[in-house]
Amino acid sequence: MDYQTITQFPSIRALIVDPTSINQNLFCLICQELVVDPKECSQCQNLFCSECITSWLQRGKTCPYNCSNQMQLKNPHRIVREAISQIQIRCQNQGCDEKMLLQNLDSHLLQCQYVITKCPFIDCNFMNHLKQIKIHQQTCQHRTETCMKCETVHGINQQHDCVERLCNKLKQQEQNFLAYQQKTDQAIKDLTTRIIQLENLQKRLNKPKCYKGHELLWIYPKKGIQCESCKQTDDNVRYICEPCQIGYCQKCKIPEFKGDYCPANHQMQFNQKPSKGLKCDFCRTNIYNKGDTAYSDRQCNFDICNTCFLKFR
Repeated sequence: MDYQTITQFPSIRALIVDPTSINQNLFCLICQELVVDPKECSQCQNLFCSECITSWLQRGKTCPYNCSNQMQLKNPHRIVREAISQIQIRCQNQGCDEKMLLQNLDSHLLQCQYVITKCPFIDCNFMNHLKQIKIHQQTCQHRTETCMKCETVHGINQQHDCVERLCNKLKQQEQNFLAYQQKTDQAIKDLTTRIIQLENLQKRLNKPKCYKGHELLWIYPKKGIQCESCKQTDDNVRYICEPCQIGYCQKCKIPEFKGDYCPANHQMQFNQKPSKGLKCDFCRTNIYNKGDTAYSDRQCNFDICNTCFLKFR
């Protein structure tokens, strides 16, 4: 027990086993009793009850010992607190003969069989020593029991319908389940929306851009357009920047596609038997000659071999 807690109550003084054994320095110089919530004069280091010295200072600012300067109060030293906690006292509960150190009072009261308490059962007002309460609980008319069938806690003399209780429990569980399901569905919906937002953001961030930062447009192959990077002129230039009027070939700007959608967001079709002249827009190899399958989009004349499709999708 903390010294400030145990000395807040003047009744503690009446529990002291041998008052004559207490060091006189632990007595308040105003009330001449064991200090309660002690305060110490910073000059003479004498102890006072907090209440006593507060009342004293209302009449003047000087220490009862007439210290030279204006009185300054502080909490007492650790040694003083330990000395107070070592005082031997009796248990405050009537009928208990236990004696203990003041610091052990709290732990004793938690298990003292003579503490006055109330019967724990609802509607029962019987009060007695804890020891007697334990005996009383065995025959208390307000005691409860748990039904072995429906696990309902009820008074010993109360009648109940197990089927009705179980039905009510089932209804409550159904309501809890529906509420949880709705909450889960909403969480999934919110998460799906967030994923779509992030995917769209990633698409915008990953979309190819020209050297000035303009987004490039994927076009159907046109002849005579020169690649801004490698300066080659062929039908391999598929990305153009309309504001800058420049283009990039597929070697300098690798086509961006997601899943089975081409860079122009057209859905590609699986081509199990590519024609002989079909070239992959990624590796530029003849798909037919290497015996591979392909994914194609005829709207923008985009073809990709299955090897590159699995590698870059």
